[in-house]
Amino acid sequence: MHHKLLVHNVRMATLPAVSPEDPASLGYPPTFPIELALRTAPVKDICEAYGFEKADWDRIRRDPVFLADLRHAVEAVKKDGMSFKLKARLQSEELLKKSWSMIHASPDVVPPSVQADLIKFTIRAAGLDGSKDQASQSIGTALQINIQL
Repeated sequence: MHHKLLVHNVRMATLPAVSPEDPASLGYPPTFPIELALRTAPVKDICEAYGFEKADWDRIRRDPVFLADLRHAVEAVKKDGMSFKLKARLQSEELLKKSWSMIHASPDVVPPSVQADLIKFTIRAAGLDGSKDQASQSIGTALQINIQL
C-alpha cells in the first residue's frame, strides 16, 4: 500500500539542529522523521519531497538531534501507528513556531495576557512547572518564574 507524503516540495536552505534565534525551530520539518519512520515512500523520494539533496541527507542523518527524533518517531509509530495522538504531536511541533512568534510580538499585536498564557503553557508542556511528573524526575529542583508585563 502506498501512502501519500505528508508534505510536498519543502525547501530547507540550511540544516542546523536548532536555530539560535528560535530554539523551537529545527533544521528540518518535524514531519520529516515521522515520514521516514512510517516508510511512506523510499528515503530518496521522501528527501526529494522535502527538497533535501544528497548532501543535505548526508549531513542531517548524522545530526544527533535528528537521530533522536527519528528514534522517537519509530517508537511512536510502533506504539501508536498513525493515531490521533501522533497527529496531534506533529501539529504541536508546528504550533510551537506560531506560539514563539506570538510571544515575541509587540503588545499592540498580541496582548500581554495572551503572551503570558502562552509562556505558562510552554513551561507546563515542557514539564518545567514543578508538576507531579516533573517532581518525580527531578526531586529537589525548584523552578520559579515570575512574569511581569
